[in-house]
Amino acid sequence: MRIEHKNCLQSYLGEWLQIMDVKARAEGKPNSGLRAPQPVQSLMRHDLNLCLMLELFDERLTRFERSLNGKKEDCDFGAYSEAMCFLDAIYFFSRMLLDSTAGIIGYFYKYNNKGHELPDSFNGILEKARKGELLNNLNTIILGCETWFPQLRDRRDDIVHRYETYFIVFGQNSGGEKTAQQFSPRKNAPAKGDEDLRSYIGMVMAGYQCFIDRLLDYWDEMFIGWYNVSVFRHSTHLLGRRANIFWWAYQYGGYRNDNMVVSES
Repeated sequence: MRIEHKNCLQSYLGEWLQIMDVKARAEGKPNSGLRAPQPVQSLMRHDLNLCLMLELFDERLTRFERSLNGKKEDCDFGAYSEAMCFLDAIYFFSRMLLDSTAGIIGYFYKYNNKGHELPDSFNGILEKARKGELLNNLNTIILGCETWFPQLRDRRDDIVHRYETYFIVFGQNSGGEKTAQQFSPRKNAPAKGDEDLRSYIGMVMAGYQCFIDRLLDYWDEMFIGWYNVSVFRHSTHLLGRRANIFWWAYQYGGYRNDNMVVSES
């Protein structure tokens, strides 16, 4: 699979760094000391980690689903156990990716709003946005994540702090389609409604990318005032595993954007 998108956070930040370097040299400051903020390095690592976990989760879950068509003794329970492990990892790395994004937002916020700092976590920034405490219309950008982030946060926190051990069960949705659902032994209940795990994860990836779309539009405007520069959005080409966040957002979360081109071949 191949995806081209102009709204790639890593590419946007890389372009900003190059522009700032050129600007510094033009102003006679070739040794401006500007480096990629530490949260950007963290974002790159967790983006790759999440892409890998999405691939492994889907591969193991698909393998187990196929084994269900045979005899009980032929079921691939090893693949099932690994799918549960990779599901936990998806929750972990999704939160870590968001916290890294929060760190990047905080970097620009602190630098350009002297005397104002943001919490290190995405959840902390969201709480401030709920209270309307963020400057420069940032509240609206963050509050758009209210529809999907709290549930993701709670699932990760349940695993880390409340000893949750999610299982995967199989059922049917209202349309009669087979679904892989999350089951909580602690609550002795599956996820509410017709939730399918692939669709749920896709919804989270779509929510994250819609957030990035809004954030880059916001920075386009703010960077002109903050740095007197405009960042050109090149199309970023992602192949195979590296495209997994975009792919899950597109395939399972219904994400669409005029700046994105998807090739499934």
